[in-house]
Amino acid sequence: MKSLVLLTLSCSLVLLLTGCGPFERQWKQAVAAYRAGQTTSPIGPWEGTWKTVTNGHTGKLRAVVTAPENSKDDYQFRYHATFKKNLSAGYTAHFPVTRSGSTYRVDGQQKLPLYGTFRHQAIITRDRFNATYSSKKGEIGSFEMKRP
Repeated sequence: MKSLVLLTLSCSLVLLLTGCGPFERQWKQAVAAYRAGQTTSPIGPWEGTWKTVTNGHTGKLRAVVTAPENSKDDYQFRYHATFKKNLSAGYTAHFPVTRSGSTYRVDGQQKLPLYGTFRHQAIITRDRFNATYSSKKGEIGSFEMKRP
């Protein structure tokens, strides 16, 4: 319980210091570009839900995926999640993406402040983004997203 309180306070402080304005601007731009037909999978906006199976926590999730700047870089995944009805947090991760036909596979890990290292595996198609995640702290979960 103490760790949950610390996590909540830390996330609240981060949100107060950084605000969600930059994500909202990027989200609106990504949605407009997607609806104008200017992006293709896996790039662009995604929205859905996340759930941690090991503790039952769940919430809404949005993501904006951007392409690497050059062929040696990983794709950028910018996530914004809600939890406990009134709280939200965001983070940015970079993961390698491989393509097989019209399916994209994502497999990587990211160290997140306060959360530890998370492993992330996803399959992205034209209109679906499904992933599983696990942490070294024993959390196991998944998220499902689709185009807005």
